[in-house]
Amino acid sequence: MKISLVIVAYKNGNILLDCLNSIEKYNDLKDDLEVIVVDNSPVNERVESFAKQSSIQNIQYIPSDNKGFGAGNNAGAKVSQGEVIGFVNPDIVLVEPIFKQIYSDFKKNSNLAIEGIRLLKKDLSPGYSFYFEYNTKVWRNWTIKLWNKLGRFNEKNMFITGANLFVRKDMFMNVGMFDENIFMYFEESDLTSRIKSIYPHAEVKFNKGLKMIHLEGGCTDASKERIKMSWDSMIYYGKKNHLNYKKKVRFEYGYYKFKKCIFSLISQSKKKEYTELLEFLKQNYPEYL
Repeated sequence: MKISLVIVAYKNGNILLDCLNSIEKYNDLKDDLEVIVVDNSPVNERVESFAKQSSIQNIQYIPSDNKGFGAGNNAGAKVSQGEVIGFVNPDIVLVEPIFKQIYSDFKKNSNLAIEGIRLLKKDLSPGYSFYFEYNTKVWRNWTIKLWNKLGRFNEKNMFITGANLFVRKDMFMNVGMFDENIFMYFEESDLTSRIKSIYPHAEVKFNKGLKMIHLEGGCTDASKERIKMSWDSMIYYGKKNHLNYKKKVRFEYGYYKFKKCIFSLISQSKKKEYTELLEFLKQNYPEYL
């Protein structure tokens, strides 16, 4: 097996089926590609029936308790057989063959540890394929969309998003897989950091010549709880890696305050939304704010 695709699903079976159908359509590795669906959905909302509708030759379905995105991916990785593991979101849709080229990239460069490709929005405009690492600079928030549009990835201060993270399996397993203390968010940063610390010559590549659609949040709801997950992971990751997590928390809070001021000029509903969010964060993180 050359590539194993691990897809952690959470409800939204129709979106998963669209993803699987696109993988089948553009599978240029044929039997050398396998797909592993790890179902983190509640028992009464499992997506097994949708996974079984797929005609992909090599597909496994694993029901799982929802212990987080990283834990779900680890469950899939443990049964994978590929030399390369592709961690992809269920809300991605392939628009062209990509697997043969990705596998070739790993075979040609033994130092290649992680590779990502260009993510597009549903209207085919540039999406977010990568972000700045532990950003505390406003200009980075303002310009990350431009860097993605230009395809200007810098592995020194950026990381590939978990929606399309292709990883050399032996490196991934040797560093201990994803940190399951992180429920969601920052697991990509953490994994990249650990791989680079153990493999000094490891490289991270962004292949802007390949692309897929990412529905961006098609399987998750924007909510205060989701933001809390992000902040909990942000603080944990900062502490773990001896980063200035207090500065990071204050920066993110200040950025929300700034957005509230901007939206207060154009939208009362948005102003109210950010007012409530800021109060929510003050209640949950009083020691930092």
